[in-house]
Amino acid sequence: MQKVTLGDMLHECAKRYADRPFVTIAETGETYSYSDVETLTNRLAHGMKEKLPANLSHAAIVLENCVEYLALTYALKKINTVEVSINRAMRGAALARMIDQTKTPVLFTSEIHLGALFEIRSELMHLHTLVLLSGAAKAKALFPDLNVIAFETLLSDRSDHIVSPAKDTDTATILFTSGTTGVSKGCLLSHRYAIRTAENMIGPFRVTSEDCIYSPYPLSHIGAAYYDILPTMMTGGRVVLRERFSVSNFWPEVKKYGVTWFMMLGSVQQLLWAHPPCKEENTHKVTRCWGTPAPVPKEDFDARFNLHMIPGGGYGSTDAGWVAVPQWDHYGGIVLPHFDVEIHDDNGEELPAGMAGHMVVRPKEPGVMSDGYFGMPERTLESRRNLWFQTGDICRMDEDGHLYFLHRVSERIRVKGEMVSGYEVEEGILSHDAIEDCAVIAVPGEFGEEDIKAFVTVKNGRSIDADTIKSHCACRMAKFMVPKHIAFLEEMPRTPTGKPEKGKLAAITGA
Repeated sequence: MQKVTLGDMLHECAKRYADRPFVTIAETGETYSYSDVETLTNRLAHGMKEKLPANLSHAAIVLENCVEYLALTYALKKINTVEVSINRAMRGAALARMIDQTKTPVLFTSEIHLGALFEIRSELMHLHTLVLLSGAAKAKALFPDLNVIAFETLLSDRSDHIVSPAKDTDTATILFTSGTTGVSKGCLLSHRYAIRTAENMIGPFRVTSEDCIYSPYPLSHIGAAYYDILPTMMTGGRVVLRERFSVSNFWPEVKKYGVTWFMMLGSVQQLLWAHPPCKEENTHKVTRCWGTPAPVPKEDFDARFNLHMIPGGGYGSTDAGWVAVPQWDHYGGIVLPHFDVEIHDDNGEELPAGMAGHMVVRPKEPGVMSDGYFGMPERTLESRRNLWFQTGDICRMDEDGHLYFLHRVSERIRVKGEMVSGYEVEEGILSHDAIEDCAVIAVPGEFGEEDIKAFVTVKNGRSIDADTIKSHCACRMAKFMVPKHIAFLEEMPRTPTGKPEKGKLAAITGA
């Protein structure tokens, strides 16, 4: 692998692919070439050097998906400023903590986020400059004590490439984990982390310059930034970038823009399957897709949507990096050569092949996994016991070294002395054809044990009651796995990456 920074990578790709289309905005159809994105990025980089504080160490971004966001991320890399990329859905204390934790003085945002920022202004002790893609006048009125700059005035007349002095192992980006336990943690990710991740997407997913990927996930997540856009950029392909996922617009846009492959993060696979059929869903150019495990049979999914769903087996996380890649035709992931992976028991001892246990990871070269959590040395140390990073996931490895993800540790629920996989309960409930979506959590039970509570949404035009769901489950799982409580929702609350937001579910009806 070349030892280059992300800014240099964009520059090299722009020279190589120049006027080829790079990014298309799904909602408008507006398309930008590689040269267009590089020029915008360079004008931003020069403008930041001219108009922002010298030697800017960190700068935060709270934005919806757009080409300006993409250019900002690479412009910051060119001037050797760490990007603090914050999910656009954040509000309140979590948003304040993410901005202020890194002591960032500069925030790039837009008008729709000003209300959320105004609510936490007193907590932003280090912020002194706002750069607005829209709403600069409103921002000046709301924040008279801050330096407010309109995005277009930040653009310099200069558009030549700036070579960053950074090493490829230096921190390029801070991305925050979802914070399922405790507060969200800012993962320190290097240039090499990003490029290694993208590099190792290209082969297993057979990405070429003729490909077009559909990416409706937030740019503050590795799914969009490093799984979708960066490998596409490195091969000269096209990206269709959408502000957020829409199941009703998915297939029409996939067909319209000639998409050839896509990732399915969160519950996308289940949502596509549950949505009523449309004429575009099997008359497109998509040849393959891949996503997180979901209870939709591959053969049925392939047949309905006229594509090849790559079997499960890949493994990646913001903390650990892209550790294992899926096989094209077989289940079980192949661990990449720059990682060691073992399966441990509760005491940290390695388990024999075939046995399920705690997946632990360690790198064989610097920079390929997160270098820890920004400002949280205790959490960093806690996550790395006996030189192994503790993923928090239950997996197994077969005798050939193939990796199989089973469930998160946090998704295990103790019921009458039995450890239940929340994923397996969700799988059973979702097998009923009236259920659109489902998420399972633990709620307090008798005698210090836990009960299972399932939250479900029902397909349009269908009806089902709790007793029917329980009866359905009783035919498909052990008695102790059948949910004791069923709650019906109009809409499933989700994290910005598409996963059911179980923290919010736990607050519903006193769960």
